[in-house]
Amino acid sequence: MADTSLLSAVRGQSKSVTLCNKALKRIPPLLCKVTGAKQLILKNNKLRELPYELENLRDLQFVNLGNNEFVKLPLVLGCFPLIDTLHIFNNQLEELNGEVIIRLFNCKLLNANNNQISAIPPEIRGMKSLKILCLDKNRISVIPPEILSCIEITELHLGNNRIKELPRELGYLKNLKKLMIYKNELSEIPEEIGHCQALQILDISCNNITMFPEGIYHCSLSELHCDENPLLEHLPVLSQNVNDVFYLKELCARMILQSFKDRNSILRKQATVRPDVLNLLKDARKCVLCDKSYLFSWLECVHFVDAKAVLKLSNRAGNIPIRACLCSYECFYSESHNYFAVSYPT
Repeated sequence: MADTSLLSAVRGQSKSVTLCNKALKRIPPLLCKVTGAKQLILKNNKLRELPYELENLRDLQFVNLGNNEFVKLPLVLGCFPLIDTLHIFNNQLEELNGEVIIRLFNCKLLNANNNQISAIPPEIRGMKSLKILCLDKNRISVIPPEILSCIEITELHLGNNRIKELPRELGYLKNLKKLMIYKNELSEIPEEIGHCQALQILDISCNNITMFPEGIYHCSLSELHCDENPLLEHLPVLSQNVNDVFYLKELCARMILQSFKDRNSILRKQATVRPDVLNLLKDARKCVLCDKSYLFSWLECVHFVDAKAVLKLSNRAGNIPIRACLCSYECFYSESHNYFAVSYPT
């Protein structure tokens, strides 16, 4: 039956070849002769490899290999320069071979959900056209910095993995609209997520998040999914006054940072010719109350904002805990603010 349909496809040089649900363990030789095909759909079979003779199908743009038994990406996939969509979900992939990934430079959608992939290869930096990356339900523990070279990404699906940390460089993904990272092992979201100003949907359900970064204000969120996280609750308790005690290194850093406001400061001029000093100071942040800079020492606080009224979320009501950092207890004990020091049960 497969050979009959393939014979017709060869004669008519069909633009689309579909061989689904046929329990295929190997590719029929005739398939390699449908050289004008742009779509190849081989899902729901028992394939473990593709013959290299398929390289003749150089016009392929859409390939669906879902629900098969592939352990590695077939090498021949690197021979299709026009491929823009690749589905290889529900297989047994243990890795995304770098020698194939780096040649998928025109691929816009890669769907490798539900495999056994343990790492995203650094060669993913070659996928410059990538817009949607789906790697849900794998064994990934780290998001490599190379993924940030894929600046066209609009959707990143990494749910149900083993990721413990989001890289600060995530903010470079300026076009990111949807970030799905539920069921991982995250304990915080970096402030730099605020640079993803196009972000509309964020799903961090089933992680270990206690509060959100202040940068979340700068996103364009319409949906926030955060169920099954140990989010902080608004349960104020009294605390004793504490005096500020800073190390000399912090005092010096704050003095230098303050001097940057004065163009004629000698300290400022000396610091600007010291790359080591500038590199150290690049991580400085500002107090949300007094706007003064700090570097190594701060007081972590939280304030609670209305999800609908302030963040304009369409799917969530109630208060959301937002992280805020103060430069000192002196600021914390000042009047007329709604920031609370964070206390964790012992």
